[in-house]
Amino acid sequence: MRLRLTRSVALLCLAVLLVTAPVFAGCGGGDGDAANRVTIGYLGDFTGAASLPCQDLYKGLTDYFAMVEEDDPIPGVTLKMIHYDTRMDYSRAPGAFEWLRGQGSDIFFDFSPIFSQILADKHEQAEIPAFSLVTTPDLMQREWFTSYSVDYPSEAEVAIYWIVDEWWDYDEMGRPPVVGHMGCSGYESSTQIRDKLEEVHSADPTKFELKQTFAPAGTTTWATELIQMIDCDIMLVNLLGPQPASLLREATNRGYEGTFLGTSLCFGGSWELIKSAAAQLSDLDGALLMHAHPIFTDDIPFTDLVEANLERYRSDEDTDRLAWTYFNAQEMAMILVDIIRRAALEVGPDNVDAAALYDAAQSIDMTLEGWGEPLKYHNGLNVLHRTLRVIEYRVDGDQGDWYGVTDWIMPPSLE
Repeated sequence: MRLRLTRSVALLCLAVLLVTAPVFAGCGGGDGDAANRVTIGYLGDFTGAASLPCQDLYKGLTDYFAMVEEDDPIPGVTLKMIHYDTRMDYSRAPGAFEWLRGQGSDIFFDFSPIFSQILADKHEQAEIPAFSLVTTPDLMQREWFTSYSVDYPSEAEVAIYWIVDEWWDYDEMGRPPVVGHMGCSGYESSTQIRDKLEEVHSADPTKFELKQTFAPAGTTTWATELIQMIDCDIMLVNLLGPQPASLLREATNRGYEGTFLGTSLCFGGSWELIKSAAAQLSDLDGALLMHAHPIFTDDIPFTDLVEANLERYRSDEDTDRLAWTYFNAQEMAMILVDIIRRAALEVGPDNVDAAALYDAAQSIDMTLEGWGEPLKYHNGLNVLHRTLRVIEYRVDGDQGDWYGVTDWIMPPSLE
């Protein structure tokens, strides 16, 4: 498989079959008693701007569950995953919660932490746990919620301190860096990033100059925004879908000479679109990304497992395109399986319910090669992985790969 030979970290892009209504999806395994079945309810944007990463996460989750049920089943428990399409409409979240709850969901996986934030009271009243890739400031200490990684303000915090403390050479340049933030109107993540950057900047305005602009949702031409940002030494980009692709292409065509630094939401979900839109791959050489996960160029056992599952379950698909989000999904599935297995051992397979899964999440403690710290609750936070690192896209001819350029960094506010 070419993925194995090149360690390519291709992300997401080309259209796949759109899911237009909530449906059931089995995850392999036997015909165990329904009373012993654990149902994971997936709440996500299966249509719209975020459909590709949402669908690819779903593939990675269900494939991992299938592997578990085929190779190492949880004694007495079968796994099932169902999903509801919110269609990039947050107003659908309450109805999605009730539908998934009505179908017997024991634990939720929320594609966006905003869903968790909207549904926080409902989860606490119903005592049903929720899991997500990242969290929000409002959820970091609320009950019934677990996230893999920290919130977007933490990404911004690590990014700006790394820029001013390590990336920028004050002696050589003779001035502080000009740091830009290109966000999108209506994105809660962009608002959170803006507020954190302003907070850090106000604490010491001499460290860097800050420029921020918000583009309207759906923007595909960037003349006005780039006029404001063209002199930025580094631009933190937090857009979604085709927007970052058109931004990077137009910025390059207009002579932008600074460095692009994407959030996990932005570059992590749109990199294949960005690659396909670039005039030449070398235009993307040196682009940076804030990241909380291991990557395919990390030589760790989990990489081998994910590559084997890509070959096992997705050999008829473009595995390079699918790879990165699939990797992240397999991490999430690994953690969810650990929680379910832990609950079954603690209370018995006949008694695994939402409360047992919540209790099992509190005691999770996974030490894994390649992660910055053990995955567990830390200092009262319901966040399993608090550290982040910067990774860089490096181009060699017609091939590009992502590589780690920093050690794992703890957001200063969490130290």
